[in-house]
Amino acid sequence: PSWLPLDNAAKIYPTASSKLSPAVFRLSARLRAPIRLSALQQAVDALVRRCPYYQVHLRRGLFWYYLQRHADTPQVQLLDGSPLAAMPEGGRTGHLLRVRARQRTIAAEFSHILTDGAGALRFLSSLLAEYLRRCGIPVARRPDLLDPRESADPQEAEDGHRRHFGKGGPGPAGYAAAYHLAEEPPRQRYWRILTGRMPTSRMLALAREKRVTLTEYLTGLYMFCLGRLYEAEVRDGGRPSSSVVRLEVPVNMRRFFPSVTMRNFSLYVSPEADMRLGPYSLEELVQRVHHSMQMEVDRRELSRQITRNVGAELMPVIRATPLFVKDIFLGWLYHHLSARIYSGVLSNLGRIELPAEMADQVESFEIVMSPGRTTKKTCTVISYQDELAVTFSSIVESRELERLFFTTLAGSGIAVRVSEG
Repeated sequence: PSWLPLDNAAKIYPTASSKLSPAVFRLSARLRAPIRLSALQQAVDALVRRCPYYQVHLRRGLFWYYLQRHADTPQVQLLDGSPLAAMPEGGRTGHLLRVRARQRTIAAEFSHILTDGAGALRFLSSLLAEYLRRCGIPVARRPDLLDPRESADPQEAEDGHRRHFGKGGPGPAGYAAAYHLAEEPPRQRYWRILTGRMPTSRMLALAREKRVTLTEYLTGLYMFCLGRLYEAEVRDGGRPSSSVVRLEVPVNMRRFFPSVTMRNFSLYVSPEADMRLGPYSLEELVQRVHHSMQMEVDRRELSRQITRNVGAELMPVIRATPLFVKDIFLGWLYHHLSARIYSGVLSNLGRIELPAEMADQVESFEIVMSPGRTTKKTCTVISYQDELAVTFSSIVESRELERLFFTTLAGSGIAVRVSEG
């Protein structure tokens, strides 16, 4: 088709994104050999044409934004020193996918209007496979890698939320406002990125000692660090925005519903702790997160969010409201309700598995996500071979949260290598 409606999760992003917080994320791979730009451009051209739902730009309609098919494909750009830039003109007229390269690194940058982390990872893995083939390295065709010689499966472009929406179910409970870091964002558009790399095997062993998953342990650690900052703010006579530390932790819904969609199909769980109840130890918060996520990461509980989100989209009064009114309403909804209820975001993309012929050529992966204006920082996690990369992106100068996070890990016996940018 020449156009596509935005999926349910994407509808908030045109209004919520800004130059400071553009709702863009970058997934990058560092190879063992220098990048050949001509081969990479050929691979991009072939794969983007194979994925027409990514060969699009954003347009305004009377009632909704929609995706219009592009005639061309994205041109490979230089991966410069900027942390992550907004898509051209807010992503409304240019490509919503950008491929960059420098030395041995290939980076794919996605507007969240297009897809989530799982869709992006499949695309980048497929792009790496096609690039290596065009460099003369044989990479076997396999179902989990998109094949540019084949046509797209129509189900890759489906809205998973709409497909699995069931009428009549209850929506989720609401949340009160959460604690936010005290420091205000700088006036200029300025990000800081800090990545800690550590052995995956040691981190898994540490999580197993606590009888929790790796995501649960890292989430508990993040909440522990936020709790220490809350306590310091109170000691210094500050007035925190809230006493509740609550994190937004994305969940890949393809784990619970049959779907091959390459668009957004993620929802969230929201572990929390109220700091007025007294200081929590790291162990206590890790266990609290574990039990919370054991209950929330459940198909029935997550379906409540689909019921609320899709149900609102299908309401006749919402459908009939002009887009300029929706922009005002959705902007207010995001900034005054959605953004206020989280202290931060921790997104774990999981472990990347590549076929042996590709793994021999790829050294490491990294994911960076734009921080929100209210939360000020985001934390992204990805694992490849025996390296776990934990990346903080920040729109504020303070590094105290990151310092607490990585020094606490080091105090637990984890060897952490920290780098900037």
